Amino acid sequence: MAKSLVASLIIVALTMSSPAIAAAPAPLVLKPTSSWQVNYAEERCRLGRQFGDGKQTVLLFMDRFSPSEYFRLTIAGKRIPTSVQKGEANIQFGPSEQEQKIAFLAGNLGKEPALIFSSSARVAPPSGSELLAMKDRENAERVVIQPISEDRQKAIRYLRVGKPLQKPLMLETGSMRGPLAALDTCIDNLLSSWGIDVEKHKTLSQRATPLEPPGKWIVSSDYPIAMLAAGQPALVNFRLTVGPDGMPTACHIQATTRPKFFDDAVCKSVMRRARFSPALDAQGQPLVSYYQNNVYFRLP
Repeated sequence: MAKSLVASLIIVALTMSSPAIAAAPAPLVLKPTSSWQVNYAEERCRLGRQFGDGKQTVLLFMDRFSPSEYFRLTIAGKRIPTSVQKGEANIQFGPSEQEQKIAFLAGNLGKEPALIFSSSARVAPPSGSELLAMKDRENAERVVIQPISEDRQKAIRYLRVGKPLQKPLMLETGSMRGPLAALDTCIDNLLSSWGIDVEKHKTLSQRATPLEPPGKWIVSSDYPIAMLAAGQPALVNFRLTVGPDGMPTACHIQATTRPKFFDDAVCKSVMRRARFSPALDAQGQPLVSYYQNNVYFRLP
């Protein structure tokens, strides 16, 4: 019955004259009301800033867990509520960079509703050819993404968030070159605290590379039974210390949305199954390194 109803509605719509296409709603534009702040934590660096004030206050956080141009976005505030619990959000670091679709979960940051992005992002998406190469799961870890130039970082003026928000949001970030450089400095200090030789890692001839796709490290039976019964998803960022022989020697949880016993299950699984071709310095000698990734557990 439902299918027939939908079909009949479509037919009626097609026989009617086409109405004028409604203009896209103008975004809510918010100016910064704080300076950029970099938070140095044990397992991640966080770049944050406040935009707007009062009921229009929005907090923007960019978390980075290892040397990379990628970060994990979180946007929180009373303007963020959405009836969609998960899906893909449209974001753009404008005006020149392309729009991106980034997976998100609806959640909370303190008492404020938030979009917690479960996929990492850059200020610009990879090119079409790079995206095509990344779809090859067997070799995705070996794909080299061309870096974003300083000039492109300087040219950024705002972050625009569209879908799933009912009214698009535009945060006037200004140039991102300085903030991203501060995040890079934080990451160098973070690596030193992990016992990593930062200078040698800047000239690696090979990074620590999984011998098989990381998707095989954790299987459905690793999901804690109590959380399975509760129907709870989870997002966990982890880091492995990788020895010169390619064996993981330690697992560290960098960020998590779940209790500790869930994190323990993640570390237990990856330590048991993960194996690597070790990192090699500029002379081709193996050295102690690290591997960072995240696990997104979701129920069908």
